[in-house]
Amino acid sequence: MNWRAKTENKLEHFSDWIFDNAKKTIAAILVLVVVIGSQLPSLKVDTTTEGFLHKSDPMRIEYDVFRDQFGRDEKLMIAVKTKNIFDIGFLEKLDSFHHALENELPNIKAVDSLINARNTYGAEGELIVEPLIDTIPKNKQDLEKLKAVVTNNSLYENSLYSEDFTMTTVTIDTETYSSLSAPQETTSPDLDDDLGFDDDLGFDDDLGFDENIEFDEEALGEQRLYLTDAENDEIIAETQRIMERYSDSNFEIYLSGSAAIAGIFKQALMNDSAVFISLMMIVIMIVLFALFRRVSGVVLPLACVSLTLIMTVSLMSIFSAPFTMATQIMPTFLLAVVTSASIHLLAVFYKDFASTNDTKRSLRYAMGHSGLAIIMTSITTAVGLWSFSFSGVAPVADLGVFASSGVMVGLVFTLVFLPSLISVTKFKSISQNVDKEGNTFMDKLLIGISVFATSRPKLIISVSAVIIICAAIIASQLRFSHFPLQWLPEDNFARVATEAVDENLKGSLTLEVIIDTEKTNGLYNPEVLRVIDDVSQNINAISTGNMFVGKVISYIDVIKETNRALNENRDEFYAIPDDPDLIAQEFLLFESSGNNDLASLVDSNYSKARLTLKTPFIDSLEANTFIDNAQLYLDQKFGSLAKVTFTGIGTLMTVTFEEAIYSSGVSYILAFSLIAILMILLIGNVKIGLISMIPNLLPIIILSTIMVIFKMPLDMFTLLIGAIALGLAVDDTVHFMHNFRRYEQQYNDVDKAVRLTLLGTGRAITLTSIVLALGFLVLTFSQMNNMFDFGVLTASAILVALLADFFLMPAIMKLIIKNKESV
Repeated sequence: MNWRAKTENKLEHFSDWIFDNAKKTIAAILVLVVVIGSQLPSLKVDTTTEGFLHKSDPMRIEYDVFRDQFGRDEKLMIAVKTKNIFDIGFLEKLDSFHHALENELPNIKAVDSLINARNTYGAEGELIVEPLIDTIPKNKQDLEKLKAVVTNNSLYENSLYSEDFTMTTVTIDTETYSSLSAPQETTSPDLDDDLGFDDDLGFDDDLGFDENIEFDEEALGEQRLYLTDAENDEIIAETQRIMERYSDSNFEIYLSGSAAIAGIFKQALMNDSAVFISLMMIVIMIVLFALFRRVSGVVLPLACVSLTLIMTVSLMSIFSAPFTMATQIMPTFLLAVVTSASIHLLAVFYKDFASTNDTKRSLRYAMGHSGLAIIMTSITTAVGLWSFSFSGVAPVADLGVFASSGVMVGLVFTLVFLPSLISVTKFKSISQNVDKEGNTFMDKLLIGISVFATSRPKLIISVSAVIIICAAIIASQLRFSHFPLQWLPEDNFARVATEAVDENLKGSLTLEVIIDTEKTNGLYNPEVLRVIDDVSQNINAISTGNMFVGKVISYIDVIKETNRALNENRDEFYAIPDDPDLIAQEFLLFESSGNNDLASLVDSNYSKARLTLKTPFIDSLEANTFIDNAQLYLDQKFGSLAKVTFTGIGTLMTVTFEEAIYSSGVSYILAFSLIAILMILLIGNVKIGLISMIPNLLPIIILSTIMVIFKMPLDMFTLLIGAIALGLAVDDTVHFMHNFRRYEQQYNDVDKAVRLTLLGTGRAITLTSIVLALGFLVLTFSQMNNMFDFGVLTASAILVALLADFFLMPAIMKLIIKNKESV
């Protein structure tokens, strides 16, 4: 007796034990679910960009240090479009809108717009730094004077006004830390909640600054809680309510910025998740009732999948793993997978029960017949998912850990809880419509498939080979792309706003650069300032494609403005002084003016400076190429003067995709290798085990072809499909090969083995594939385009895998196994 036979025998004995102790088993499982499920309300949701990186990731650590020092760089950017921004009525309304945001929004540091933009000038030898608009112009003369001041300041262009004067921005600078976080008594003012930085200008009249107070960055980052998703959502919701009050045909308001995009993603995630689960439940109930025509055939599997979901999501809560964009697919996935496993067990049970009318005997037969295959399919699916657990992208790693855990939890419920429920349920025999030979319509269809597959193996393999070659040629044209903005529908307000800001104001996002001289007062060095000035004016020389730098914001703007103001406001003095002592004095005078913008631009020791590169929201692949080129460019420019580091949300977005590409490659190799080993162990033959993996590669190749034809991007989400599709496709292969090998070894007849296999498990394979495909097609109801693509592609992979197992696999077995000979 080989190991497979021994395992099947043990499963039969285990079935008897379950039948005899069913009520105790059900009670124990329910108690366990209640205890673990009590943690479910503590589950967190995280759609932040930094949440895509592990907390131990060096990039994440650098970013935390950055926002501890300079504040949160995720902003809400509001673009306001009108006929002409230099209109008294418009400015009055803008002033009202500005103050409404300032007074009504929670957890914000400042609101920056034309109303309070920094205006630096000299008067009678004194440096004056004040808001741009102290009082709204009352006449055309005052209006023209304001326009002259604005247009004469290059810092305002493409930040506070568009080139055609039809659009302006209002930027909301949110708090760095959560209101739930206790303030630290020893915190430096340039790190506390009064700090801020405008995505575009860096103007904040409420900033605090004290260059003499020291701080412990590491301790501060560990002790304080950053602004939470919930608080960000509250800011966005309240902003939208205020926008509704002010919006009209001559005051069109667009909400954009990285904080807004993150909030929109979260709203879509929460709405979609509820829809997905509801629709999937409906699909499952319809399919189950159509299959079994029994109430028990619907209720029992749903009980298993419901408990599986509760347990899995509760485990996420226990281990502090948040619900994210990646794990959003997990509930739907588990609903489909666990239901499929239940179908395999129930299909055999109901078929045998129809002839025996003995629950214990039929349950014993079903466990022995399908138990091992269910175990192996669960393991292969879990392995495909577990391969993601090594990803450098935190949500993808969480998906790998908890989705694979959920599959194994579902396995326990399928082989323990489901048999227990069967044991305490009273069943009635239901007659089936059969022909004279006892075959149903489905049976006759499966017999026809088996005859065709085994009688024309060379034709099937030849056609399959041609399809694979053609598909591979087309698939070779597939290219990487990661453009989160295009996940949103074209008419989504955040996407429309972002595209409008990119077009009219030369960029809606920012890349942050830290210039570290590693010397106290190193930023007073005129040579450093000149390099920064040179970079600010010429960095676009390395831009390619859709990437460009619309503006560079740094402390250079402050020193130039101050130097001009102290030299009778003459434009020729809008330059960097040659004397380090003069630079230091001018900075001191600026600080003494009452404006504290420097706190968000330099550190307290004047050793580090922040450069903000304003860029459009484009494909991360293009942005990543720019960052690589810019890093080389900046390193060359600064040389030994300073160390240059890219950070900020914009940088994290691009790095995340690069990490996802590498991680996915590792996942594919790992998943294929482990699943191949499992197939060899199950089949008991190395040659047949390896060959049986060939049809499972077909879905991946076909998917790649579909993506090329329909111009679907190979992004962070579609990259997940390969390993998931492989794990799911192998499930059908495992069930087919498990039964095929049993019958082939028993009868030494490939044709008969294929026919009996399809008659025995073909119906369940077909219906489980339908359940899985429909489960993923539910994702097409998503508000997000990336989830739509994910659902269509994964469902297609499952159906292609079904066809491969019903036609290509029998054809291959027909050619490599000779009848009447033992393999």
